[in-house]
Amino acid sequence: MAGNSVLTSPAEEQVWLRSPWLLLFAICGLAAVWIMVAGSPVERLEMRWFGQVLRWRYERALAPPADPSIVHVDVTREALEKLPTLELEYHNAASIIRQTTELGARVVAFDVVFGRGDQAIAEPILKEIERAKGESRTVIFAEALLPSAENGKEERIRSFPFRGRVLPAGLINVQADDDGVLRRYEYVHRAGDRYEPSLGLACYLAWRDVEWDKGVTFPKQGVLRWEEVASDFMTIKAQELKQDPFLLNYRSPWSGSGPAAFRHYNVAQLRELYETSRKSNAQPLTNAIVLVSYYGAGLGDVGTTSLAANQPRVLLHSTALDDLMQRKWIRRTPRWVDALAILSLILLGALATLFRGTLLFLSFWIAGVAVAGVLGTLFIIKAGWVPGLVTTSMIWSLATFAELGRRQSFEFMQRLKLRATMGLYFSPRIMEHVLKNPGSMEPQQAELTLLLTDLRNSTSIAERLGPNGTFQLLNQVFETQTKAIMTEDGSMEHFLGDQFLSYWGAPDPQPDATDRAFRAALSLIAGMEELRPILDSKVKTLFGYGVALHSGTALIGNKGSAQRLDYGLVGDLINSAARVESLTKHYGVLFLITREAYAKVSAPPCTRLVDKVLVKGKTVPLELLDVRHPFSSDRFEEIAERYNAAFLEYQRGDFAQAERKFTALHDETKDPPSALMVERCRELCAIPLKEWNGIYELKAK
Repeated sequence: MAGNSVLTSPAEEQVWLRSPWLLLFAICGLAAVWIMVAGSPVERLEMRWFGQVLRWRYERALAPPADPSIVHVDVTREALEKLPTLELEYHNAASIIRQTTELGARVVAFDVVFGRGDQAIAEPILKEIERAKGESRTVIFAEALLPSAENGKEERIRSFPFRGRVLPAGLINVQADDDGVLRRYEYVHRAGDRYEPSLGLACYLAWRDVEWDKGVTFPKQGVLRWEEVASDFMTIKAQELKQDPFLLNYRSPWSGSGPAAFRHYNVAQLRELYETSRKSNAQPLTNAIVLVSYYGAGLGDVGTTSLAANQPRVLLHSTALDDLMQRKWIRRTPRWVDALAILSLILLGALATLFRGTLLFLSFWIAGVAVAGVLGTLFIIKAGWVPGLVTTSMIWSLATFAELGRRQSFEFMQRLKLRATMGLYFSPRIMEHVLKNPGSMEPQQAELTLLLTDLRNSTSIAERLGPNGTFQLLNQVFETQTKAIMTEDGSMEHFLGDQFLSYWGAPDPQPDATDRAFRAALSLIAGMEELRPILDSKVKTLFGYGVALHSGTALIGNKGSAQRLDYGLVGDLINSAARVESLTKHYGVLFLITREAYAKVSAPPCTRLVDKVLVKGKTVPLELLDVRHPFSSDRFEEIAERYNAAFLEYQRGDFAQAERKFTALHDETKDPPSALMVERCRELCAIPLKEWNGIYELKAK
C-alpha cells in the first residue's frame, strides 16, 4: 500500500524527535535574525494592536488629559454658507485672529491655505497679523509641498502667494501608513536642501518664543536642538527632538469628550465667548494655542486615525503639539529589543518541557499569549513604547505548535505503521473506528446504503481456468471493485467467494452516502467493462456480473467471541440486497436500485420501474428500478417510456393490454425485462387473481 512508503526505521525516527531544542533554537534564532535585518513581518498587526489599545484606553477614561492650552476653532459648513464671497471668508478669518488674540491666545495657527485672492481681499487678514505681532502674538499659516502635475517635483502651496513668504509657517504634509491609517508624525520635513518645521512644531516654537531660523540648530544627524525658558520662567533649558517619525499619542477622537479631549469652539461660540469676555475684561484663552480649521462634510482634509475614521487632519497637528508640550510620545521599540524578546522564548521553552500533557501545554501557550497582551498594553499606556509582542506571540504560537507536532510525531509514526498493516485488511473508515474502539462488543444501528455485486458463471469459469487462474481473475475483479469503492470513501465487508459487498453511512454517518454509493456503482461498472477485453478468451463469453443498490437500517460492530472478533454488518438489509442483486440475472439487467436507495440520490438518474415484487421469505415488497449507465442501450429513454406505459397497464390489472405492449417492445428492442413481463402477463391472464395490487410474489429466491 501507499502507506508503506513513509515507514522509516526506529533510528531514523529519533533523529529529530529527541528533544525540543533543535526546533526551538531554529525558530527563535531565524525569527530574531529576520527582525534585526528586515523588521517585524507583521508590523501592520502590531500597529492595529497599538490602535486597539489607544481605543480601549480612551473608552475606559485612562487616556492622559489633553493640555488645556490647545484650543480648536472649527469653521463648519454652516458657518461657511453664511460667507458666500471670498471677501467675507477672509473677513471671517481676520475676525477669528482678532477675537482669539484679544481673548489671550498666544499663537493662532490656520490649518487652511489662503491661496486665493489678491492684496486687497487679503488686507483684513494681513492687518490682523501685524496687529497681533505688535501685541507679541503669533499667527501661523499652513503650507504644503505637493508634487507638480507637470514635472513631478515638489511644489509649495502657501497662503498669500502675491507677497513674500509669511513667517512663521508650518508644513502640513502627513503621510498615512500602508493601510491608510494616520499614525506617525514628522516634526521636521526636509524640503530640498533645508529643513522646515511641521505645523505642530511651528506652533510650539512660537509658543516658546523660539525662532526656527535663529533658535534651532542641528548638533548631530537626525536631532534638532533649541533653548527655551523653563517652567519656572527663570532658567533656560535645552530641548532636543529626533527627526524620526513619532507615533501619535491619540488621547481622544475629534468628537470625543472628557479631560482627554481638546477644547472646541465653532465660530458662533467663539463670538459669544468674545462678547461675554469683553464685558468682564476676562481672557479665557490666555497663553493658548488656537488651531483654526474648516470642518464639515466636504470641507477640509480627513483621514483614518488609530481611534476613528473620518477625522480632520488638523487633529494630527494638535495631537503632535500636545505630545511635544507634555513630552509624552509613543515610540516603537528598537529592533534589537524585539529580537531579544523573541530569544527569551527559549527560556519559556525550557519551562514548557514541564508540561507533558497536551491540555496543560496548550494552557501554558494561552497564558503566554495573554501575558504578552497584558505587557504590551502596559508598555503602551505606562511607558509610551509599542513593543513587538504581537510578533513575539506569533513566534511563541509557532514554537508551541511545532513542539506539539514533535511530541506527537513518534506516536503518529507508530500509528502509521499499525495503520499501514491494518489497511491491508480493513477499509480506512472501519480501521479508524476499530482503532478508536478496540474490542467493543456494543453494536450501533445505522442508516446504510449497500452496494452488492456478484460474478456470474463462477463455477464454469473455475472449471475452465483452474484454481490459479480463478484466483488471479478474482483478484483482478476485486482490485477493480475496491478502487471504485475506496474512491468514494466506502467501507467493505469481507470478500465472500465471488461476491463483493460494500456500504456507506457507517461507522460514521455520511449525509451523502447514497450519492457516493451510486457514483461507486457506475465507476465499478466502468472498471469491470474495461477488464472484459483483457480476459482470457476461455472466459470472455462467460464473464458477467450484477450490481445492486439498496438502502435501509442495519446493525454494525464487532461480532464473535473474546478470542476472535470480526467487524461487519448484521441485519435483514443484507439479505434484501442479496435478493435484489440476484434479480439482476432474473430480469436480464446489469444494475438494479431499490426505491429506498433511489429516493436518497440527490440528482436522480434516468431509470425505469422494472417491477414491484415480494421476494420469497419477505413480507415487505420491493420496487426495483433499472438504472441507465454508460453501457445501457442507446434507446434507453425510449425503452423506459414504453416500458413504463406497459407497466401502468400491468399495475391496473389489464394484463392483455400490458402483454401486447410488452411484446411489441421486446420484438423491436429485444429488451430482456419486457420478455419476462410478457410471460408473466400470459400467466396472470391464464390464472385470474381474486385480488391484485400490482405486487407480484416471486416463488423462487
